[in-house]
Amino acid sequence: MSGLFRIHRSVDIHFAHHIRGHEGACINLHGHTWKFEVGVEARALDEQGFVVDFSRIKAEILEPCHRLLDHALAIGEATYAEVEADLASLGEKLLSSRAGLPTERGAERVELELSGARTAYPGGMKVTVFPFSPTSERLAEWLFHHASSVLDDARVRVAYARIYETLHPVESVAEYSRALSAS
Repeated sequence: MSGLFRIHRSVDIHFAHHIRGHEGACINLHGHTWKFEVGVEARALDEQGFVVDFSRIKAEILEPCHRLLDHALAIGEATYAEVEADLASLGEKLLSSRAGLPTERGAERVELELSGARTAYPGGMKVTVFPFSPTSERLAEWLFHHASSVLDDARVRVAYARIYETLHPVESVAEYSRALSAS
C-alpha cells in the first residue's frame, strides 16, 4: 500500500448572500467572511517535489473566486431574474452617496464568468449570480467542480472543497468531495 500526499490552500472572501425560500433568518440579505479551501492529492510528487505548487492553486482557483465574489451580493439566477430591476434602483441609490467625492475608489466593474457563475452590476452594485441558491453546500460543490476542471490530471486530483461560512465563535463548514467507490 502506497502513501498519499495531500495539500490544501484557502482564501478569505467577504460577500453577502440570500437563500431563496429559506424558512429562517437566511431569507434576509446577510454577509460573512467566507473561507474557500481546496484540497489536492497525489500518490507521487512532480519533478520539483510538489503535489501542485501552492501558487498555481492561488492563481488559477482562489484568486478568480475572490475576484468573482469579493464585496458582492451572491444570489441565485431565479432570484436575480425577479429582482434585477429592484437591485438596479437600490444600486443607483447606494452608489449616489459617492457624489462629490474626488475619486470613485473600488468602482471598477469587471464582467466575470467562472464555471457557470457570473458578475452583474445592476445600478452599479456588484452581484454574483449563480445557477443555484448559494448555500454553503452548493458553493462547496461548485468550487470542487471548478477546481477539478482546472487541476485534475493523471497524477493529481482535487480531494475536496470546503466552504467556511462562519469561523467565529464556532466554525460552520460545508465540504464536497468525490463519492466513495464501492469495493
